[in-house]
Amino acid sequence: MPYCPDCGAEIGDAPQCPLCGAKNPRAATGPDTEKSCADSSPEKSSELRFMPEVDQEEFSGAEKRTMAWEVLSVAFCIAILVLAAVNFFESRRFSWSLYPIASMLLLWVEGAALLVLKEKPFLRVFLSALAPLVFLVALGFITKDPRGALGLAVPIAVLAESLTGAVFLAIGRSRQKGLNLIAYVLIAIAALCVGLEIFIDLFSRGAVFFDWSPICAMSLLPIAAFLLYLHYRVVRATNLRRLFHL
Repeated sequence: MPYCPDCGAEIGDAPQCPLCGAKNPRAATGPDTEKSCADSSPEKSSELRFMPEVDQEEFSGAEKRTMAWEVLSVAFCIAILVLAAVNFFESRRFSWSLYPIASMLLLWVEGAALLVLKEKPFLRVFLSALAPLVFLVALGFITKDPRGALGLAVPIAVLAESLTGAVFLAIGRSRQKGLNLIAYVLIAIAALCVGLEIFIDLFSRGAVFFDWSPICAMSLLPIAAFLLYLHYRVVRATNLRRLFHL
């Protein structure tokens, strides 16, 4: 005879205890309940709860970069079409829209070199270096001053890119990195200052007259030499704790 699980009174087949009102646990088990339990077997429930599996595999790095480049391409294409249409509708010719269009094309090429050509380093560096030069030439023709672009802007850009490449090459070949990295950057800045004055004088005066660039170079090169001395002589040869008696 079943009893109430709470008060212990005899309740038989009653759905709940007449004294405390607790539910009879055996009253829920009947033929209908057994049938429902049979219907809710693991095989049946798996069929009822079947959901198509979603492929949650993460994209690879190359796929992510390709998707980012495609999104960038579509966005730039829409922006270029809108700018060109607005400019042409407003003045019946292309004028001010050429500047942002050229800038976006430069960013698109740089983005393609960065995102898509990661496994082709030579082509990646070539496009990254060529795109700014083409951009400057295009700006020269847009402003109707190709002489300024070819005679001044492009040489300065080539100099800046060459010095940047030389610094990265020197850093990459350095076995121990420290104060020498700062020294390489200072040497590159000194060379950039001298080159800037040379190109500006040749373009504007037709001859080179050193005025300010030697002062910059004489200020930066001794600091770079001192940092190289510290890095290759003092830091490598001695222990800093012994050097400063710490």
